[in-house]
Order: sequence, then structure tokens, then C-alpha cells
Amino acid sequence: MYYRAEGKAVCGDVIPFYEDGRFYLFYLKDFRDIPQHGEGCPWYLITTGNLVDFEEHGEVLCRGSADDQDLYVFTGSCFKYKNEYFIFYTGHNPHKRSAGLPEEKIMLAKSRDLIHWQKEDGFALEAPEWLEMHDFRDPFVYYDDEKKRFCMLAAARMKCSAPASGKGITAILTSDDLYHWEMEKKPFYAPYAYFTHECPDLFRMGDWWYLIFSEFTDKVATTYRMSRSADGPWITPKLNTFDGHAFYAAKTASDGERRFLFGWNCIRNQEKDFEPWQWGGTIVPHELVQAEDGTLYVKCPREIRESCRIPVPTEDGQAVNLVSVIEGGYRIGGNGGMGLKMLGRMPENCRIEMDITTSDEVGDFGILLRADEHADQYYAVKFEPRLNRLAFDQVPRKELTVHIQADTERYCPMEPGRKHTLLIMVEGSVLECYVDDKIAMSARMFDWPEGNLAIYARNTQIDFTEILVFTDQKE
Repeated sequence: MYYRAEGKAVCGDVIPFYEDGRFYLFYLKDFRDIPQHGEGCPWYLITTGNLVDFEEHGEVLCRGSADDQDLYVFTGSCFKYKNEYFIFYTGHNPHKRSAGLPEEKIMLAKSRDLIHWQKEDGFALEAPEWLEMHDFRDPFVYYDDEKKRFCMLAAARMKCSAPASGKGITAILTSDDLYHWEMEKKPFYAPYAYFTHECPDLFRMGDWWYLIFSEFTDKVATTYRMSRSADGPWITPKLNTFDGHAFYAAKTASDGERRFLFGWNCIRNQEKDFEPWQWGGTIVPHELVQAEDGTLYVKCPREIRESCRIPVPTEDGQAVNLVSVIEGGYRIGGNGGMGLKMLGRMPENCRIEMDITTSDEVGDFGILLRADEHADQYYAVKFEPRLNRLAFDQVPRKELTVHIQADTERYCPMEPGRKHTLLIMVEGSVLECYVDDKIAMSARMFDWPEGNLAIYARNTQIDFTEILVFTDQKE
């Protein structure tokens, strides 16, 4: 369902490219084992025609030595021109800083078949004098039909008197031949709002242009801006992120009809709950949806949703307090307190679907995952309508002072009296939630690999209907 490298290794930033019915997903592979695999980060490649079955092609861009600029082969983009493919990538080497040399330069590799790549040893772009030398990375190349030139976006930082957290820009370079590049003096996008704009991506959908980048200054999220022109001005939508903290560094690719956003659901330190988030994890795609006003939403790709298609009957388990049977499901809770209904064992990998109708904007409700027999221990997909919040929670919490894992949350308004849809995809520790095919939230569940499914409502009345569970595993 979702792809992760074997063993200790994790998938870092994904560089997606589509051709002839297949997605080529280049990714940064972090072995997480320097004694065994050495320092540095190469690019690996997987391909897929359906987003759930993957063919592994192994290493395609090798890392350099400790003396080379590209000890770490970091993020870039894949671009086709005539009969050749060009990968512009970041050559990163932290050891260069002590010698007064740039940690990062933009480098180039070429191919005829997308599988076998040759680095262009004489090609290297570094930050000009007016930009900080050590932050110059993540090139994204496209052709501008109006300018009749190739353009390259890059993550960079200005030398200026602004706060350090606001010096990040999306820089732009132009070229006539893909080999000789000229830096534009005016940044492509400079909001003075973030430390840096990682992994820039630009595309057009209908009458709108979209600029995507990832930032770790405010929310730690992939965000976007929209404009009627590729030259801006850029509008910041109200809901300008696609997911929460556990989904990052996402870039897009289209098959000509649908566009997908490929990011990674990050792991935690030692793959334990409550530990700090770590760089890299499991590749997760969301499908982009354009609303009538041009804003973007994400939903679960149908291929992933349908990968779990074996029905799993729910059980008529224990009911606690305010629970009643209604047509198609259960009415739970009320102003007088909490109600809870156990629904039986959860498969390890599964799709959970249900409709939810709220009665007011008071209290909270949600779905318990991998709960123990009496719901003293569980993960929760938790809705708080009064705060317009969807969040991931866990009980018991590590510390009594920790109310909720608030770094895994989403803005999610819910209209009383209206039926809302919830889709949950679970594979191992990976949790992906989708509300109304608009709101996505990624999370992780490491410590408890099994348990029961339950629904609850506290100080509010909720109708849970059309509850369905499917798995990809035959018993």
C-alpha cells in the first residue's frame, strides 16, 4: 500500500516523474546506519503504474566521497528535453563549511532511459554573493512558454537585515540551453515569513498556477500559494497546507488527468510513540483536487483505497453509557456525558469508512484504534468541532501534562446536522485520515501493533453510520 525502504533505511524526499503510464519515484535513501553503510545519501528509484505495486530499480544517483560536493545527493527535479532526461540535484557536504566553502551547490546528471544516469562533473551552480552560501538547494526546472526560456526555482536565503526566520526565498534562475544559468536579481517569491522554502514545485491546473514548498518555521508542513500568473502575485489561501507535521517535503506529478502529491510520513526516533519526529519515513501520495474557487484539497487515491477490499464484519461489542442503535449504525453520547461502543478487532492493515453527523459544536468525538478491552489504552482520531480541529491522540499519554499530540492536527470545521465522511487507511504504523475528501492528516502508531476498533462521543451527540472495515489480508 505504502512504500518504505527495507531494514533501518527510510525514504526521504520524493522526486516524482511520470512517463508512459508509470510514475518514476526517485527518493533520497537514508540508510540510518553509518557504521554499516557509510556517510551520505544516494538517490534510489521505484516505479509504479498503480501507486500500490512497486518495482525497485536500486541506486540511480550514487553519493560522492567525503571530499566531493555531493556526499549527500539531496533533492532536485527530473526534466525531459528532446530525447534526454536531466536531473538537477543538490550536492550537499557539511564538511565543506569548516573550509569556508559552500555546503550546497546545484549539480546535474543526464540519462537516456531514466534508469542509468551519468553525472556532469563540470556542472555546479552556487549561491551568488547576495545569498547565503550554505543554503542553496532543491532545484526545480521547467520551461516558461512566455519567456521562451528554461527556468529553475531553488530554495535559498537572503543576506539582509530581516529576522533569521524570515530570510528564506524561492529564487529563480533562467537559461537558454539547460547548461548556462543566470540568477534573477528579483526572487520568485519572498514573503519574509520562513527560514527557507524547501522543495519548491510549480504547476498549472486550469486557470491557476500553484507554487508548493515545505517550511519548518511555522507549522512544519508542505504549503502552497496560488496565482493567475506564473509570475504572481501569489495568494495565500486560508487552508494553505495539505497535511500536518507527519507529512513533509511533498512534490507533485501528473499523469495528464490527475495530479498527485508525493511526500513522506515521517518516523519518530527509535520508532517509538512520543519520541521526536525524524527526517524521512514512508512514501505517501495524496491526490490533489481543485475546488471551484481554485483552492486545492487532497483525497486518498482510489488505487490505495481499493487496495483493502476484503470485508471485515464489525462486532456488536460492549456499549458504555449513552449508546443507542439507529438505522445504519449508532447514536452515541449527549450533553450528559460520554458514550462508547466497541466494534471488534482491527486488522493490522485496513480501510475504515463511516459517515458522521454532528448535533452541535460542543464536546469531542472520534474513533479509537488498537484499543484494549476496556478502552484504557488506545490511539484516537479525535474531532473537536468547537475548535475546528481534527487531531491524533493517544491514551495513556507519556506525561500527565501532555493533553494531546498537538503537532499532529488539522483545521477541520464540521457543520452540525450535515453528514461528513471519514476514511482511515492503516498499514503497520502508518495512519492516513481523510475527511470529506478534503482534509488529510497523517500520523504514526508504533507502540501498540494490535487492538480493537471503537467509536465514542463526549458531551455531544453523534450519529455514526455506514461503518465499514476492509483489509488486504486473507485469514
